[in-house]
Amino acid sequence: MNVDSSTAFAPLDTSAASLAPAAAPADEWRPIIPVPPDAPKVGREVLFNACPRRLRDDGFAFTDAWAYRAPDHSVLFYIARLDRPANGRPAEKQMVPISFCEGPDGQRRFFPKSQSAPRALFNLPRLVAEAPDLPVMVVEGEKTARAAEVRFSDYAVTTSPGGSKAARMADWSALRGRHVVIVPDVDAPGDAYARTVSEIAVKAGVASVRIAEMPDGLPQAWDLADDVPEGVAWTDIERAIAEAPEVDQQAVADKVREANAPLPLFQPLPSAKVFPVDALGPLASAAQAIANKVQVPMGIAGQSVLAAAALAAQPHANVLLPFGQERPLSLFFVTVAESGARKSTADNEALWPVSRHEKNLRDLDSELQKTWRIAHAAWTAERKKIEADKKLGFDDRKDRLTTLGDEPEKPLAPFIVTADLTPDGLTKNWPNAHAGLGVFTAEGGVFTGSHGMSDDNKLRTAAMLSELWDGRPIKRVRAGDGVSILPGRRLSLHVMVQPDAAAGFLADKVLRDQGLLSRVLVSAPASLAGSRLYRETDPKDEAAIRTYGARLLSILEAPAKMAEGSRNELAPRALVMSAAAERGWRDFFDHVEGALSDPEVRAVQDFAAKAAEHAARIAGVLTIYDNPNADEIAEEAMACAVELASWYVGEAIRLQRAGLTDPKLIAAQKLLEWLQPQGGEPIKFRDILQYGPGDARTKKAAETSLTVLSEHGWVREVSKRPRTFEVVAAA
Repeated sequence: MNVDSSTAFAPLDTSAASLAPAAAPADEWRPIIPVPPDAPKVGREVLFNACPRRLRDDGFAFTDAWAYRAPDHSVLFYIARLDRPANGRPAEKQMVPISFCEGPDGQRRFFPKSQSAPRALFNLPRLVAEAPDLPVMVVEGEKTARAAEVRFSDYAVTTSPGGSKAARMADWSALRGRHVVIVPDVDAPGDAYARTVSEIAVKAGVASVRIAEMPDGLPQAWDLADDVPEGVAWTDIERAIAEAPEVDQQAVADKVREANAPLPLFQPLPSAKVFPVDALGPLASAAQAIANKVQVPMGIAGQSVLAAAALAAQPHANVLLPFGQERPLSLFFVTVAESGARKSTADNEALWPVSRHEKNLRDLDSELQKTWRIAHAAWTAERKKIEADKKLGFDDRKDRLTTLGDEPEKPLAPFIVTADLTPDGLTKNWPNAHAGLGVFTAEGGVFTGSHGMSDDNKLRTAAMLSELWDGRPIKRVRAGDGVSILPGRRLSLHVMVQPDAAAGFLADKVLRDQGLLSRVLVSAPASLAGSRLYRETDPKDEAAIRTYGARLLSILEAPAKMAEGSRNELAPRALVMSAAAERGWRDFFDHVEGALSDPEVRAVQDFAAKAAEHAARIAGVLTIYDNPNADEIAEEAMACAVELASWYVGEAIRLQRAGLTDPKLIAAQKLLEWLQPQGGEPIKFRDILQYGPGDARTKKAAETSLTVLSEHGWVREVSKRPRTFEVVAAA
């Protein structure tokens, strides 16, 4: 029999508590809702025995209990109140949810377990079935609700189970379309409960919601179950409820929407410092002209001309560092910009001399190929003739073959830039390509998503790129091809990439640990979209671009010094630093080293540690562009390079601060992008492991990403067995 009358909870013999059976763990007990008719008759003894033994053994006594019922009066679960008198310790109250449950062995009994959320409201039969047209009064706690129901019979009174902090765990849909007044307890938790319920009520679609402002003179923690103190009359309470001010539902809805909106995984990028165009020295006018003509940020134009200049300069010289080691003038750049930022157009302006040089190479190649084919055919025929001549002895045949000489070399391939590469492709084809090459692409996804940057190959690719940046010979040992050693090669790189692809690239742990990312100069300027109104190109800008192109083309076409006997093994001269330039470089080296005590700089320590070398390389590039025959880096060039290197350190810190290089956030973003198109349906954890993005195919990785998404409000777990998640819609 399921009742909650006062007779059902008559005084009990507390010795019965010792008769309670040992319980299995709580998560193995399944609530049966509603309580079935064959459940034991409910009374104080039954409910007290169902309470946790630790409370019973600690001196708590049964005080009262309330049944939560469905609209048809069937019992869903109970809330029992236990109190422990002071007796030398602070008095304490415990509210215990009790459900009729089935255990793992099939045993059925009342057990201290709450209904799964969303939980029913208190007094549903009156709220829904008996008084659907009455205004609703919401109070805090079942005892208060029963007292309020007696005094305010013209209201349907309700509360939520679990106390003031569990309001969001209840099902408040029964309030839809109703006029609601909330009467808070006179304390801070009561005020918080009232605010929370008002937000939930607005979301539930109430007709109106009001919060009573209780009169002065009430003691702390007073509620409607208490007597009014001297100086306060019940008419004052009734007036406060009747005149409760109405809540602005639109304001509440806006506040809730803002509060519940998922947090962005990545913080907005702090404003970037303006790219120091004047620090480009002799390249400054070209960068400014391209920025003006194409209407792109200086961070794009500056990167483009500096990368092109590095491509042209790298075959001609190295830079001699003060501690005696030479470094190439090769530079690696990554420019981050959204689609539509005119990356390609800017790069075309900077690379037109490279395109012209490649066209000249192709024009020359047709004649070289013709000459080579004739020479190769003649050489092949003569070799076969010598080998087939049976009259020749060993020494004569050897002399004839020596006189014939080596096989004519095929002309070098007529290109110096490519959009993609793989280690095998480069080492296989570089013997017949020019010694100074570049990887340049305005569609960075071609590079970051290429075969060479796949999970299986990116470590090899990164290692090869790092070796080239360092100026080391490229070596390859293969069973079929034998040993390949390619000394005297140079490679510069400029990849323009959209933010999403850049984030994955810049946060890649493999690339970071290998060291490639410390060798990359990154710029991520803010877009100018929306401000690029049509305008005619200034003739001065066109002239500056032409002057720049002519200078760059002359450097590209100038013959580079080669190792003796080689046609494509570079032997660059060493640029030394003037005394003043060396002092500037040393000061910058020491400044960066000292700055590593700053946590923000230490967060990009790998890049900062190479900042001085970046500066030396940039100074060398500016020097060769200004004077292709120079053999010394002047103080002015070094000052420009130090300013640029300092800007790149700041840019690295800015990107790191926004989380764009955090691998956990990147992995979480990839998982979110996979989850969002799933149609809003709940997604099982096992499906994430089986079908999700590669970064989430292990349990640990998936758990980590889901935790990040949950903490940012993007997903919520809706089921434990089987584990199931749903995506939270953005506000």
